[in-house]
Amino acid sequence: MPVEIYRKISLFFLIALIGVNSVTAENAHNEPPAAEELNFHDALEQAYEYSPKMIEARKSIEASKGDLIIAGTFQNPEGELEFGGFKKDEDGKRNTNLDSFEIKQPFDPLGVRFLKSKIALGEVNIQEEKLRAVWMEMYLNVRQSYSEIILHKKEIELASQNLEAMRQFFSRVQLRYNSGQALKNDFQRAKIELLKVENDYLSAQKELQAGKARLNLILGRPMDTDFEIVEELKEEELSMTFEEIQTIGFENRPDIKMADFALDVKRKNLFKEHLNRLPSYYLGFKRIDEDDRDDYAILVGVSLPLWNLNQGEVKKAQAEKDIQEQRVKTTRDQASLDIYEAYLRADLHHKQLDIAKKSLEEADELLRLANLRYSEGKIDFLNYLDQIRTATQSKVNYYRTLFNLSQSISELEVFLAQSLRQEDFLNEKF
Repeated sequence: MPVEIYRKISLFFLIALIGVNSVTAENAHNEPPAAEELNFHDALEQAYEYSPKMIEARKSIEASKGDLIIAGTFQNPEGELEFGGFKKDEDGKRNTNLDSFEIKQPFDPLGVRFLKSKIALGEVNIQEEKLRAVWMEMYLNVRQSYSEIILHKKEIELASQNLEAMRQFFSRVQLRYNSGQALKNDFQRAKIELLKVENDYLSAQKELQAGKARLNLILGRPMDTDFEIVEELKEEELSMTFEEIQTIGFENRPDIKMADFALDVKRKNLFKEHLNRLPSYYLGFKRIDEDDRDDYAILVGVSLPLWNLNQGEVKKAQAEKDIQEQRVKTTRDQASLDIYEAYLRADLHHKQLDIAKKSLEEADELLRLANLRYSEGKIDFLNYLDQIRTATQSKVNYYRTLFNLSQSISELEVFLAQSLRQEDFLNEKF
């Protein structure tokens, strides 16, 4: 009997253990996967590999390399076969044999094929610089979107703190109103302020979700991919003066290099059109079957541009070269202006950060004193609300100034085509 009871108890515990494990496994299976932790460098890596704009730019380089292969290849040869004798002779027979066979290889004027190859190589160089330009735009967009997400997280954090403070304040006002120590309009105003803070909190959450969706699209990922930012906004220094930045110059900028390459292409194209005034020619071979006897001939032909000596193409190429020379000058002037304006913005935001830091230091103390004085009845209702808003806005302004400074330094890096930070994420791919 005891053995039988022992078996039943053991079987009961075994079934219970299996049930618990099944429930645990099902719950673990139903839990959502942990969000990906995404740092800024990994975000840049994904943008470089999977962004549609980067993929398009790389494919454009491949296409221009195909044009380079075509430009360096001779023209296709031409062949001709001649069959004759379809009319019956006196014996009623037709002579349908191959009467002649010839093949011709056309050639451009001397030097033209060489210049075509150089022009195509210039186009490859332009597409490679376009890839760099797209990458720098991508770098700026990724850093901006990444930093915006950090900013939105901070705004949610501050909005949550402000919401908790306003709830406590509303409870305090409600108690005073119920006890007859506060007016009804103070109670209503406190309720309105609480609803406004709740709305600000929801808006901050919406901005965070939208920011994550934007970054996902930039990285070439599904819009709803979940991830968590693992970095924080930090205070950055603009350590270089404008005179030092001027010494760096902008010769490494992709748009400057593209303009220079395009000008070189236009010059070579003008030279090519001048060479096209020279005769083009072809060489060939011909085999003739005449009276059942084979004969052979070497063919030489010349094409002369007699009617206008290619003047139309030369004039067009000259105009295109002149236009490109003006574009080079305009591009360089714009580059100088871009760098100057970007430096002014970065310098302004750096100075504004100093002011925001001082305001931040006063914000916590202001909030503490406001709570104390209102509870003691030393300040009125509206004064208390104003001080709460001032303290909260000081914190928000500090983080927004950090974001603005980071973005302006990134713009200056892109305009200089050179990193101004310790990490060189901007040029590590090139």
